Amino acid sequence: MSKKLRGAVVGVGYLGNFHAQKYKNNPHVELVGVCDAFPAQADKIAAELGVKSFHRPQDLIGQVDLVTIAASTQSHYEVAKLFLQNGVHVNVEKPITATVPQAEELLALAEKHNVKLAVGHIERFNPSVNELKKHMKNVRTIELVRTAPYKARGADVSVLHDLAIHDMDLLFWLADSEIESMIASGSKLVSPELDTASISFKMKNGIHAIITVSRISPVAQRSIRVVQDDCTIFANTGIHELEKVAKGSGTPDDLTKVTKWTVEKADALQKETDAFIDAVLNDKKPVVTGLDGLKALRAIEDIQKMIEA
Repeated sequence: MSKKLRGAVVGVGYLGNFHAQKYKNNPHVELVGVCDAFPAQADKIAAELGVKSFHRPQDLIGQVDLVTIAASTQSHYEVAKLFLQNGVHVNVEKPITATVPQAEELLALAEKHNVKLAVGHIERFNPSVNELKKHMKNVRTIELVRTAPYKARGADVSVLHDLAIHDMDLLFWLADSEIESMIASGSKLVSPELDTASISFKMKNGIHAIITVSRISPVAQRSIRVVQDDCTIFANTGIHELEKVAKGSGTPDDLTKVTKWTVEKADALQKETDAFIDAVLNDKKPVVTGLDGLKALRAIEDIQKMIEA
């Protein structure tokens, strides 16, 4: 395809600014402009990137083939709906929408207008997560931990929608199974929404899983531990270090065999952006589909209801 796709980013705050940069890096896309509800912010980022500034999403209609939506979660539905109805391919940051019915409507619109709907579950593009998945076989337990110090950014939603939804998507992907049952607990400390949560799952294929999240932790941690029939694998997905503990020769000095390795760092957001563009260019299914985003959100809503009850 000789003619470049025309792209834009809606919502160019902290994260959206990076999204716009990734579009600029892709040779198959012309970044037409950036859009933000705060005109001064749109103007600032547009000037930095040398593109046009837009203050209303509707002004992009007719000028773009695809967009990434990195605005607030509460605005995802209305903005994505606008573009899908007008035949524009959409990559929307996680969570896909604020509510499940909104997500269901977006999926229906994408199908009706024959456009791609992708969701920005960026951990699917984390090189250490992909490395871990290659070594998974006969899995018994998956433990996912995600903690971070408190930041006002993202606190407009619960820790479930902010952090746990990453791991919910990963759990469905890594376990390749639906949820059979779960037990959940959580607490509020700083914000009116949940700040911590712990959920234990039994998956339909027999895998036991635990997700632990906190946004009031003194340290940041992102890790996955997988217990299998013949070994345990631990991945520090923040720094891309992996460790495998397997049975040794059986002698007193060699009861376990420990293997450690690292994987090369990668720009996960660039990979996410490139994958979305590739799906549009080559009419492929997105790596993380709208249905994936809906599944993760539906599970998160079920967890929140359980904790609040």
